Amino acid sequence: MTATISHRATNLVAHSYDDFPVTAGQLDLRGDNSPPLSAEFTRPIALPTAEAATYGDIRGELRLRTVLAELFGVDRDQVVVTAGGSEALWLALTCVTDHGDAIRMPRPAFPGFEQQARLLGLRVLPYGAAAAVPRRGTMPVLICTPHNPTGLLTHPDGAGRSGGWVIWDLSHMTTSGTGLAEFTTGFGAQDIAVFSLSKMLRLPGARVGCLIGADPALLDAVVRAKTHVAMSTSCLAQDLALRVLADPAARHELTVRTTLFAEHRAQLLAAVDASSTLRAVAAADGTHLYVEAVDGADAWQRLAVRGVVGIPGPVFHGTSREVRLCIAQPQQVIDDAAARVRAP
Repeated sequence: MTATISHRATNLVAHSYDDFPVTAGQLDLRGDNSPPLSAEFTRPIALPTAEAATYGDIRGELRLRTVLAELFGVDRDQVVVTAGGSEALWLALTCVTDHGDAIRMPRPAFPGFEQQARLLGLRVLPYGAAAAVPRRGTMPVLICTPHNPTGLLTHPDGAGRSGGWVIWDLSHMTTSGTGLAEFTTGFGAQDIAVFSLSKMLRLPGARVGCLIGADPALLDAVVRAKTHVAMSTSCLAQDLALRVLADPAARHELTVRTTLFAEHRAQLLAAVDASSTLRAVAAADGTHLYVEAVDGADAWQRLAVRGVVGIPGPVFHGTSREVRLCIAQPQQVIDDAAARVRAP
């Protein structure tokens, strides 16, 4: 008898940037190409070797949880540090669903949402990301804001104040200012935030994220589940994230970048508006634009011919007439991309 691979694993789809190569003369708008924050990368990490070799607190290092709690406007006991935003999402899904349950998820969306749900044996019921988000009810709802790939925003009131679980992916929200704390003031006991410190902090290799919850039973379940998966997040990665978050120069740099990305967003949206063959969702925040070919043609191919390479819509469960562009680029790349997008 031949051993078989599970349907969940067999049907898993994984993409990488290398699936959509950039050739000479083309501009790379596939993902964030902004440089790392400069403030805290010039000094060696001073964490003792013995401490780095330990598991550490499963909930996360107290100092980092304290800083994250201040960012989110919550108590530090409501914060669990995770190995990136993906583990935070996996823990949330694991603790509020059972095998065979249904969950509402947006389309188009970050592909990992549905892939994780299916690995857990869940039934995904898609909703249109550009339409009104579903109200919370008997089944859990996942909402991404700022939304990847469209850049649309959803306020907590959009899902209603009472009902079942809502998982909020806030990974594309900036850590500068008070936006995160203002957002979570609208949370109730059935709201969960998952967050990745890799996005705006430019620490993708450090793999640090967090889960924020108010329900003690949920948080206890999250810690139990994490014990059987990652045990604890890397002490070295947590120390690096803490140093970047606590550094005044890094906070200033984040504020500057947030303003710069808003200018990049407006510049590329104006270029799309000036094009006779393209249109875009009116992104309000985040680092992405979702662009569509008005005549139904392949948008990725159309832009690639002009020398602008993004990620095709089907990666996000969209269509071939759509493409995602990332605005987190050097200014010269944005200037050149705007000129090429605007071209007939």
